[in-house]
Amino acid sequence: MTDILNLEGYVRSYREDGYVIVPGLLSPSEVEELRAVTARIEDAAEGLSEETPIYDFAEAPDGRLMIERIKKPHRVDDFYWQMAKHPSILKVMAALIGPDIRLSHSKINMKSPMGGAALEWHQDWAFAPHTHMGTCVASVMIDESSPENGALQFLGKSHEKGLLDHHGPDGVFRGAVAEGDPGVDLSTARSLIGPPGTVAFHHPMTIHGSGTNMSGEPRRILFLEYAAADAYPLFYAVDWDEYQGRMVAGDSSPTIRIDALPVKLPVPSPEGSSIYKIQAKLTQRHFAKAG
Repeated sequence: MTDILNLEGYVRSYREDGYVIVPGLLSPSEVEELRAVTARIEDAAEGLSEETPIYDFAEAPDGRLMIERIKKPHRVDDFYWQMAKHPSILKVMAALIGPDIRLSHSKINMKSPMGGAALEWHQDWAFAPHTHMGTCVASVMIDESSPENGALQFLGKSHEKGLLDHHGPDGVFRGAVAEGDPGVDLSTARSLIGPPGTVAFHHPMTIHGSGTNMSGEPRRILFLEYAAADAYPLFYAVDWDEYQGRMVAGDSSPTIRIDALPVKLPVPSPEGSSIYKIQAKLTQRHFAKAG
């Protein structure tokens, strides 16, 4: 496992670039278990063809039905809840957003071989604004990532651009930065490339996206979305007991912090809650579709 005592360096990179990539944060045995548990949950979807509380599906260009997302895996198997409380992940997270930490959300995005869908450039803050910007996403690589299999890409220093427009000309939330937005500087793009067990941490304003998986291997990432305990969500109602139950480090109280920040709620939005469904009706795309 990578020595993560260089927290000062990670924080500096995160502040300067809007993200930091930490290779080898998980041990080989943790990676093995992560891959095994994920494969078991995938196998349990055999025979299903419609969306469930656990699975989202998509059709590949050749007609195959693919799992597109495993929703809230921390509720599906305790392994992912324990992963959300991983000491090394939380050590980095505490250095970035403070010691009192809540898991906001989790998901596994699945890019199946030869057709796993692209995700257009976007900022997480457009989907999940809070009362202050003490939020951060940890992207845990389940598979080796490469340009061929649709690696996640970050635009360096894009967190300094402010909130870009994610609504279409009709005023509907489209979940992607508008085509031609001057805030999108592709010359700063860096791919999250590396072996399983690599973990990236990115700022809520960092512009990111990923291409179609055109390889013969899957590309799966476990996304663990965290918030400081005093950063209150502005986009969903809270069940206090459930909300408290997602504390993974430190303490919580009803006291919140409110900063003056740009917020444009992700409404009105197309039918469907996932980014894939929201982006489905985009007419202009940066990343090419498969097929």
